[in-house]
Amino acid sequence: MLSRRNRVRIRGWGRKFSGRKRHGVCKAGQCIPLDQLPEGNSAIVIHNNNLKIIERGLYLGVLITMFRNDFENNVVVAVGDARYVIDRRIAGTIKVKVV
Repeated sequence: MLSRRNRVRIRGWGRKFSGRKRHGVCKAGQCIPLDQLPEGNSAIVIHNNNLKIIERGLYLGVLITMFRNDFENNVVVAVGDARYVIDRRIAGTIKVKVV
């Protein structure tokens, strides 16, 4: 039987190897950043950590449509009836799955 001191040492040992479950992580090649979505295509948001963008309506599972993705600093997306202008740096952190 293990002493109390040794039980405390190994209590969390197995947790290190399991890691956290990642929600919304795609397999290789399924997800792309929002700034690389071609114009006119629709996609579903898979991963978004930016709270301001989530409050605008780009939360997980919402269907979006890319309106303008020129080589400017901003991209224009539609969420339902609303249109949003998003900075390209922020759009690069949002992962989407093309529908």
